[in-house]
Amino acid sequence: MSQLTRELHEHMKPSDRSMINEGNHWYSAGELQSEIKRIQAIMVHAGIEKGDRVVLGLPNSYSFLCFFLAIIDYGAVVATINPEMTDTEFKRFIQRCRPVHGFVHDRHAAVLFDDTMAYSLNSLCIYHGDLSDLSYYFRNNHQWIRVWNAEAAFESCTSVEPPEDATAILLYTSGTTGAPKAVGLTHRQVYAAARHIIASHRLSASDRAYNILPLFHINAQVVTVLSTLLSGGQIIMAPKFSASKFWNVVIQDKVTWVSAVPAIISILLKIPKPTVIPDSLRMIRSASAPLAPQLAKQFDDVFGIPLIQSYGMTEAASQICVNPLPPMKRKPASVGIPYGLELKVVDDQDQELACGKVGELTIRGDNVIRCYEDGAGKDAFQDGWFHTGDVGWVDEDGYVFISGRKKELINRGGEKISPYEVEQVIRTVSGIKQAAVIGLDDPKYGERVAAYIVAEEKVQTDRQELIRAVWEQCKRSLSAHKWPETIEFLPEIPTGPTGKVQRSLLKHHLLVQNLEIGSINNHA
Repeated sequence: MSQLTRELHEHMKPSDRSMINEGNHWYSAGELQSEIKRIQAIMVHAGIEKGDRVVLGLPNSYSFLCFFLAIIDYGAVVATINPEMTDTEFKRFIQRCRPVHGFVHDRHAAVLFDDTMAYSLNSLCIYHGDLSDLSYYFRNNHQWIRVWNAEAAFESCTSVEPPEDATAILLYTSGTTGAPKAVGLTHRQVYAAARHIIASHRLSASDRAYNILPLFHINAQVVTVLSTLLSGGQIIMAPKFSASKFWNVVIQDKVTWVSAVPAIISILLKIPKPTVIPDSLRMIRSASAPLAPQLAKQFDDVFGIPLIQSYGMTEAASQICVNPLPPMKRKPASVGIPYGLELKVVDDQDQELACGKVGELTIRGDNVIRCYEDGAGKDAFQDGWFHTGDVGWVDEDGYVFISGRKKELINRGGEKISPYEVEQVIRTVSGIKQAAVIGLDDPKYGERVAAYIVAEEKVQTDRQELIRAVWEQCKRSLSAHKWPETIEFLPEIPTGPTGKVQRSLLKHHLLVQNLEIGSINNHA
């Protein structure tokens, strides 16, 4: 049994202890254990073996946590997805991940029932909105057969006892020039990351976390959920962030800390401030996207709550750097100090740079992956160091500052978007000759998606009609956060010798030309 699963078992031993709150109902450790065993019994019936990939596509909920913990404890690999993922994206995910089993809702189940799928699962458990309402199917000669109502599956299940280096979580990080890279996080790496978070945030059994971030992301999975459970704390579960409910929940449920993103910080500054900020709330953590220094200062001035900026990524099982808690020094423009791992800044020749010199951030440590699961991106791993693709520097006090990204991903409020994926969708529209997608600065989300297109010479379609066709195709094929907020015509798009879009040149061209952008807002 891995240290991760062993300690999770230890913290669930007092079976009457309240652990998870959802909808003002507390679930005890005993109830959580019971649901985990029941789900693992379903996995036994499905013939799932140690190391098998299991897709999990449910909304934020107590149910999600039950499935998530059950899969990891079983020794299988949990591959979480956005439950709002479009059918097209879901099909691509299944082809890429090739899981053997899935716990999904009705809509994604319908996609899997499609006989035209080139690859499908061996078995499937459909979640209809409640843990007491599950149905189980398996494939036989390419046909789906419903076996029994999964509610009856309560037989005992012997734990597989996964080893430390077994993969626990599989997530995909978007690529800019090809398929997303598969990040397989082992039990050892996830446990190390959680312990770093517990230590740096001084988490204990007296803490109560409020989960408002999507559970299909590494931030919520490790920072909020696993770190809280491994420190003996409690979790208040929310389906999503709600500005109107945030302070009421924090006050009524005596929340002690919250993991948030800059977009949420910005929203909290725009809504009415509560009459009294509860003493129980000892910090709010910010991650997943750059936090503007003026925003951090304004938040501190208005609320008087420590706003702890941090820096992490999926390849490090979440946290890399974090600002210290009071009374230690916080630097608002910095993402903090490396915690539990090593970090160095290097030049293009992979030589370490002195303090204050700008270069690429590289990291190594117990929580950092050694390679991608699919063998992609091998050049990111050099002599035991992972090249993050982020550019920045370290000051004389050891605080890290990030100035940009070497990679071309668009970071919209913590959601990493591949411009390549959006371009592929746009190019399917009739009349489009070229397409380029970049991220433009956005005061709320950090970056917004901007698409630039070149029409075919002989196309007769009105330009506004073509823009609308692009917009509708994106709505059909992509999740909402990937929709372009700007769609603009250009006479040409800069490309390299191989035809690859030169995004830095495009951004420079737009800056020099100071284009008047006629855009379509995705909320219009």
